[in-house]
This record gives sequence, structure tokens and C-alpha cells, in this order.
Amino acid sequence: MTHDSWQNIFKYQNLGFDPIGWVSNCSNEVDFFSLEKSFEKIKHNSWGDLSWFDSFHYSGKSPDITRRIYNVNESISEDLKNKKIISLMRIHNEVAEDEQSLSHLLDNFYGKKPPKHQLKRVVLSTTSQFESQFGLVDYIDTHRGNKLGYTAVNISSGKLIDPDEEPDSMINTSIALASAIENLLLLGCTSGFRILPIYDAPDEGLLDSIRTNSDKFAAKYNLLLDDYSSLKLGKLFYGATAYAHSTKELPTRYDLIQPGMVLILTDKFGSLTPLSIYTINRIGEMNSILSKHDPIDISIKNEIIKSLTQPRFSLGKIISKYCTDFGNEVDTNGNVISVYPVGSDGILALINLAKVANAHLVINEVPIKHEELARFATDEFLVSNSTAAMNGCHLIVTSEDLAPLILEDLKKHNFNPQIIGFVNDKERPMVTINNNINKYVAAKHITSLFNNTA
Repeated sequence: MTHDSWQNIFKYQNLGFDPIGWVSNCSNEVDFFSLEKSFEKIKHNSWGDLSWFDSFHYSGKSPDITRRIYNVNESISEDLKNKKIISLMRIHNEVAEDEQSLSHLLDNFYGKKPPKHQLKRVVLSTTSQFESQFGLVDYIDTHRGNKLGYTAVNISSGKLIDPDEEPDSMINTSIALASAIENLLLLGCTSGFRILPIYDAPDEGLLDSIRTNSDKFAAKYNLLLDDYSSLKLGKLFYGATAYAHSTKELPTRYDLIQPGMVLILTDKFGSLTPLSIYTINRIGEMNSILSKHDPIDISIKNEIIKSLTQPRFSLGKIISKYCTDFGNEVDTNGNVISVYPVGSDGILALINLAKVANAHLVINEVPIKHEELARFATDEFLVSNSTAAMNGCHLIVTSEDLAPLILEDLKKHNFNPQIIGFVNDKERPMVTINNNINKYVAAKHITSLFNNTA
């Protein structure tokens, strides 16, 4: 490891941030599958209906959002008038890795929430420092009026950083803000994008840099930015809440998924693995293992970072194109029926999709970007799930007739899509993969979830 790299590591650690905590999982967020399992263990969880997004009717006015910061050991008990909330928690790694501890924490934090507060979207970011933990809740006040479409809302932390960059780098801020927008684009949102940054740092100089970076990001992509204050905890953090509007019916009709429909993967799995290997190499860990493989080409690393920092607005336009206008019935043959994000969950997203669709999915192809690196990382147990992907990698469920048109549009906008499988039948939520996923996934608790025929 270079002297400069060590200096960067110490810089981040002194600021209360784990610069390499994301490496083995390609993310420092708890995957949605594990999060949902923990919520299921909470007794009397009638208020919990977790999802990868939240939405409400758009009346021509943007929602008002009130933000509250809590200690993770507190309980939400404020009786605000708002009917919807989204939340982000930063929790210690030891809690995140223990199902019982995690369920207890979530039950204590959310369990006393007023019943009228609807909670669908929760994100758990992890940290190696107990003093860096916090709970954040955004209370959303929607507006009555004519129903013109939908407002979709998302919350996200900075899932990873560029270890070569300084803490005040534009890149680190951009990764966090682009991540918050990504799911809105997948829903087909095309207007009214607004970002509410979630950030913190131990000194004013760094706080000012993060604010300036956020302003530059918003200006570059013509986005509205709310000037929220920092968390005021004195520990480095990047994240954001974001919302946007759509005048189409949202492509989340999992109830309309039918046998014979096909699954499109918008881009290949596995694009984050090279970044993890690159970082491991930079910090000088496992040199004996890494000596078995050539160093990662810097151009590959830069390509990954670039994708993480740039919103793919073309995705929103493509999805919107194949969604029916607001208020119209969905055409199961002529519209996108459903979408689902992949991101750092990788193939776990298939399990999540099967569950929410109550369907048996058959997967014939698991296309992997930089396949050789994914196999290497798996064989050497460097990365637990080498199918983890970056922005732009998602699942689309549609009819076999419509699929070619969607594929063509995605290719025109520099995606690398392909049909990877189909819906076999309903009422049996499971995933059969006709491919040896053990080549790409080292974590047995993940591979055991699939019916693997290879």
C-alpha cells in the first residue's frame, strides 16, 4: 500500500468513517432481504409494509418534509400530523450481523411509532464505531388536490467511496446523491427531482465542502436542492432523501405478473467486484492472494466510479415510455408490468422480486461483467457476493412481445441488456437458476436461497 493510501485511510478513520467497511459486501448498507427478515421477527408488525420505494399521489405541489434525528436506542413517539415517513439508520456492524439484535433494535426504534405513520422505506447503513450511530426520520406531509400522477420518494446512504479520493471529494458526495435518485428513475420519474442531503462531518471546513459539492451536483443536473443542516453529530457521513414526479402509472404492478412474461436485466451483474479488489490491493491486505491475479486496470476502476456518480436519466425516460398514462388500466401486453432494483444486492434481488410477485422465476442466464474477476474474488473469499452491481443494473418484467422494443431502447442509451429468464408460474415464490452461481457467490446463506440446477 502506498504512503498516500495509508494517509487517506487514517484521514477517514479520524473523521469517524470506515473507508473500507464496504469492501467485502460491495456496500455498507444492509441488503433488503436481511432487513425484511428482521422486520418479520418483530411482533405485532402490522404497521410495517417494507418496500424499495415509497409513493403517493401528486397534486401539483411538492411535499413538505420535516426531518428528525434520534439516538438509535430511542423510540419514535412524536405525534406529528404527517402520514408518511421514510427512515435511515446508521448502526454498528455487530448489530447488523446479528438477526436477534437487529430485530430488537428495529422494534424499539419503530415499534412505538404512531399507527397513522405509514412506513415503507427503511435503509440501514453500517459503521464500525458505536458513537457514529444515529436514527433519521423524514416525516412527509402530502398535499390534497387533483390527482395528477405520483410522487416517488427514496432515501439512501453513500454505499461506498472512492478510497483514492479525499473525504471532501466531489466524487464521494456525487455517489451518495446519485444513489438516492437511481430508484426514482427506475420508477419512470421524469420531472420535479429534488434532493434533501443527509450529511455530517467533524469540522466546518469539511461541512462547507460537502455543501458546495451538493450544490454543484444539483446545478450540473438541473435538480432542486433543499438546504438542510448537517446531522450535527460530528462524524463523517454522506446520504440523501430524494423525490420526483411521474404522470404515468408506476411499473410496480406485481399482482399483474403472469406466467410466460420475461425478465430483462438492464445491465450485467457483478460490476462492483473489481472496485473491491482494487481497494483490497491498495490497502495492502491479502497480498499473497492478490499476487495470483494481475492488478486491476485503473481504467476499469474509473469506469465504475464514473457510473456511480452519474444519474442515468435515460432510464427514467425509457421506463416512462412503456408505462400507461396515470389513471389508465395497465396493458399486460403493451406496458412494463414491474421493475425491481438490483444494485449491491446482486442476485438477491431475484429472491426479493419472486417474493413480492408471489411467482416462480426461472433464470437461464446470469451475465457477469468482468467474469474472471468475479470468479477470482469468489474463489478467494474476497467478496461475499460478486454479483453486486452498480447504478443502471435492474430487473424489468414485461410481455415477450414488448421485450424486443425495450431491449432496443436500452441499447441505444448504452445499457447492455438481455433477457435472463421468465415467469414459470404463480403462487410459488422461488427462483430456479440454471447456472452455477457458486462461481460468483461465496456466501452460502445467499446461494441456499436458490433452487440451483447446475
